[in-house]
Amino acid sequence: MLVSGAAFGEDAREARGKALYEEHCAACHQFDGGGVPMMQPELIDKPRANGPIGGVIDMILFGSAAMKPTDEDYSNEMPSFAHLSDKDIALIATYVRTHFENNGGYVTSDDVRDRRPRN
Repeated sequence: MLVSGAAFGEDAREARGKALYEEHCAACHQFDGGGVPMMQPELIDKPRANGPIGGVIDMILFGSAAMKPTDEDYSNEMPSFAHLSDKDIALIATYVRTHFENNGGYVTSDDVRDRRPRN
């Protein structure tokens, strides 16, 4: 059975997004997105992941210290991952927004670039 180029590309992007999530995020948010109570938030069915596209991008780019506080209290601060490329941040954000019972949709490199501060 032949796989179309678009389907193969999507599978490759999803696999890369998962690998990046596992490398940079899973130690705190867990492989299943369940987080650690009172330490790191879970990512399952979350408003930030299902809401406007900038929520997850900003969290990855700027870390939790730069975000508006929420009613939830966690003892560990999420660092900025601004050192990652726009493409890698887009892949991680897409993975979070399309997994863990989230349906926020896809994020592009252009979406990340548009939110990244310009010097």
